[in-house]
Amino acid sequence: MKKLNLYGAIPAFITPFTTEGKIIDSAAKELADYHIEAGLDAFYVGGSTGEAMIMNAESRMHIAEVVTKHVAGRVPVIVHVGAADTETAVQLAKHAEKIGADGISSVPPYYYKMSKEYIKEHYMAIASSTSLPFLIYNIPMLTGVSINSDFMIEMMEVENIIGLKYTDTNLEEFRKIKAYDNGRIKAFMGYDAMFLSALIMGADGGIGSFYNIMPRGFAGVYDNYVSGNYESARELMWKIDRYIAIIKKYINPANQPALKAVLKEIGIDCGTTKAPILPLKDSTRQDMIADLRKNGFFEFIK
Repeated sequence: MKKLNLYGAIPAFITPFTTEGKIIDSAAKELADYHIEAGLDAFYVGGSTGEAMIMNAESRMHIAEVVTKHVAGRVPVIVHVGAADTETAVQLAKHAEKIGADGISSVPPYYYKMSKEYIKEHYMAIASSTSLPFLIYNIPMLTGVSINSDFMIEMMEVENIIGLKYTDTNLEEFRKIKAYDNGRIKAFMGYDAMFLSALIMGADGGIGSFYNIMPRGFAGVYDNYVSGNYESARELMWKIDRYIAIIKKYINPANQPALKAVLKEIGIDCGTTKAPILPLKDSTRQDMIADLRKNGFFEFIK
C-alpha cells in the first residue's frame, strides 16, 4: 500500500463548469493554487461538493487528472470514486492510481437498499483493485446508509482501508471510531460547522464544502488547535460558523451555487453548476453577497 500522511484542513473540491457542462480546467487550477497558498493540507476531488454524482465517469476522471497533475505532489490528492455500481467505482479507482493520486474514497452504493453484506463486498472490490489508501465516506443524509463504528472496525481488516470521511453530527459514534485500537482509524469530519468539535474528539482533520471559500479560516482552526492555541481556534470556528449560517439562508437546497457565487465575487470564476443543480437567481446572489459584505466576510477571508 502507498504511504499517505493525511491530516488537517482539506477542501471538498468544487468542480467548475461552463453553461454547456464542460469542466473549466483553468479555473480548477486557479482554485487549487488559491487553496494551497491559503494553507490547506490536501484535496478531496470528485465528491458530493464536486457534483460527481451527476457527472459521467469520463468527466470525473478528467477533473481528477487535472487537479492531480496540477498539484504535482505539493499536497496529497484524494479522489472520490464512489458510484451506485461497483464496476464504475473500480474503474475510477484504477484511474486514480494510474494518474498518481495519493488515495481514494467512496460512499456506499446508493439508490437501492443495501445490506451490510452488499456494502462490504462493494468496498472490498474497490480496495482490491488498487494499492492506494482508501477512506470510506459516510454521508447518510444523501446515501441513506449510516456507517457505524462496528462496521468501520470490521472494514479495517482490509489492508488499504485507513479510515473515513464522517459527514454526520453524531459525535458519540465518531468517538467510538476514533477510540478503536488507540486511534488507528483515520477520521475526518465532513460536517463543516463541527470541525473544531471533531478535533477535540480526536479527528485527524476535516474535509468540507465551505473550505473552498474560507480556506485560511479552516486552516487557522486546525493550525491553532494542534499548536495548543485553543481560544484562537474557537474564535475562528465561531466566525466560520456564523458565515456558514448566513450562506445557508440562501441555499435551496444545494450549496454549490452559493459557493461558486462567492468564489466569483472574490475573483475565482468557477462557472456554473451542472444540471439539474441550478445556479442562484441573480437577486438571491446579490442579497447573499450584500449580507456577507455587511457582516465582514470578505475581510475575514483575506
